[in-house]
This record gives sequence, structure tokens and C-alpha cells, in this order.
Amino acid sequence: MRTNTLARGLTVLAATVLAAACVIIPYKPKAEVVEQRDLAVDSTAFVVTIAPRQMIEEFSEAIEDEDDAIKVVPPQEFLDVAFEDADASLTKMLEPATCARVRERLGTDYLVLIGEVSEYKTDEHGGMVFYMGFVGAETSNEHATAVATVIDLVNAKPLAEVSSHAQGRSSGVGAFYGLFIVPMTGSSARDGLARAVVADIRAQSAPGKLRIAVLAAERVTPPPPPPDIDVGPR
Repeated sequence: MRTNTLARGLTVLAATVLAAACVIIPYKPKAEVVEQRDLAVDSTAFVVTIAPRQMIEEFSEAIEDEDDAIKVVPPQEFLDVAFEDADASLTKMLEPATCARVRERLGTDYLVLIGEVSEYKTDEHGGMVFYMGFVGAETSNEHATAVATVIDLVNAKPLAEVSSHAQGRSSGVGAFYGLFIVPMTGSSARDGLARAVVADIRAQSAPGKLRIAVLAAERVTPPPPPPDIDVGPR
């Protein structure tokens, strides 16, 4: 018990020293948006899901912040109304009967399907170590890409595919105290995507209050091919 208490104390001490020895300056780089209309979606390759709940919640908030006349319906409620059985495929979602059902029961005219946010680094240089303080210098380019497909439920077809990419330079320098400049590429890409999605919806819809749904699209993993079976000479 005494050993555990000592270990916890040392952990708290290390965390306190770490927090006191660094300054983090975040900034939001500009997001670049690319849109595609008249797209052909392979609806058999995707299912509609609410699995990435935090990502759906954050993107829904970004849309409502962008246009306070837009109300995002609860994703689980939309899922329950849209899919009355186990088939949650995008093919099923695009059926006119499914679109008509969610519009009648929930009043939703648009469905936004978001994909995974891709984050990665390039052009990394230098390095940083921590030993009772920060020592070293490092830089890198940080990237984030967010994508979404807007479904027009009135006409039961995809309206647009939107991609938002943010890139920023991250740097850090330390000689006991650490100074870090950190780009918020993930939130910048998400907010840029929200602005573009709202613009697409508003270009199609009438002004005023509007109800939409935000869920996620997940690519279906095809089953592995059956193994070759050697039945021998015939």
C-alpha cells in the first residue's frame, strides 16, 4: 500500500512538473474544401452507423453552430426509424420508401454521412526529450482530412460529396521550459466541412428552420475468398 501511494505521488509530481514546464499555443489553420456533385456512390459498399458517437456529436454541434436554424435529430432515433430490420446498408437508406418514412416521422429532409477523420504528420525534423524539463527542438507538418456525403431525402439520392483538408506547422523548442505551437488541424477540418455542408444544404433548401440527420458511413469489409481445396486427381 505504501509503495502504491509513493508511486501515485511520484506520478502526480511528474505531471505537475510537466505542466509547469511547458507552454502550448494552439492555432487553427485554414481548411481547404473540395466538393463533388453528380457523384456515383457504390451504395452496396457502405452501411449506415452511429458507432463513432463522439465524432457524430462534434460534427452535429459544428453544423448547428454554423446555422442555428438547422436542428440535428438524435442519430439513434433516425437509425431506428430508417431501418426496421437488420439491413442498415446505404442501398436500403436510398430506397424511396425509407427516405419517405424518415421524412414523414422525423421531418428530416437531409442526411449527412460522415467518414473517418484522417490525421497524419509529414516533414518531421528534430526531436524532444523530457527529463525534469524539455530539451530539444522539433517541427512537423500536421494534416487532417474530414469527408461527408450529403443525401437529399426528398429525391432519395446523393446531393454532394465534400472533403475538407487542414494543414499546419507544428513546432516545439525546449531548454527545461518547453514552448509548443500546435495547429488544431482536426477541428479546423471539421469546421470547414460543416460550413461546406451547410452551404450545400442551404443552396438546395428553402430558408428557415430545417431538420437533418448526421450519422456515419462505414465501408463493408468483404469476406475473404474461400480457400482453394485440392480434391486430387479425378
